[in-house]
Amino acid sequence: MLADRMFRAAMLDSLVFDEIKADRTATTQAVQVVIIIAVIGIISTLVQTLNSTVESAVQPEAITSIATSAATAVVGWLLWAFLAYLLGTAVFGGTGSYVEMLRAIGFAQSPSVISILSVPLVFVPVAGAVLGGLLGVAAALWVLIVDVIATRQTLGISTGKATIITVIVSIVMVVSFVAITIALFPENFQLEGV
Repeated sequence: MLADRMFRAAMLDSLVFDEIKADRTATTQAVQVVIIIAVIGIISTLVQTLNSTVESAVQPEAITSIATSAATAVVGWLLWAFLAYLLGTAVFGGTGSYVEMLRAIGFAQSPSVISILSVPLVFVPVAGAVLGGLLGVAAALWVLIVDVIATRQTLGISTGKATIITVIVSIVMVVSFVAITIALFPENFQLEGV
């Protein structure tokens, strides 16, 4: 049932989000989707980090990158669902609960599974980085489209309102994660020669 729902969500089947909203047991499945996506992110981060280091030992930077990747997947899911729920109900008059939004946004991450295809591309110089980057952008855009559908179906609002919510939440999330990354890892943002 999990794989079927993930596939249907990725294929933009709006009815799957009606099912997910009504199925209280789907919360566990949504957590599983987020974990699957987090594991794919960890694998990708690990392969990229190990491929870029000369030493065979795992560097502290790799451990930090892996932990950040996992935390970003989980915290991002929780925060995204909360912001979408808050905007959707308080500003746009949507109905639904935060837990229903969590379930929907969890499943909306399903297209991110294609990111696993970028892992072998790490070993292809230059072209691999370009193709992996394009694959990542395609997955991110696909997820945004599914987020709109998930928000619309879960909150019972129009596609236009769901799109506005998705755009606002996207901007808030990007700004927040960039600010947090700069605060936690300022050494990565030092200007050379200054």
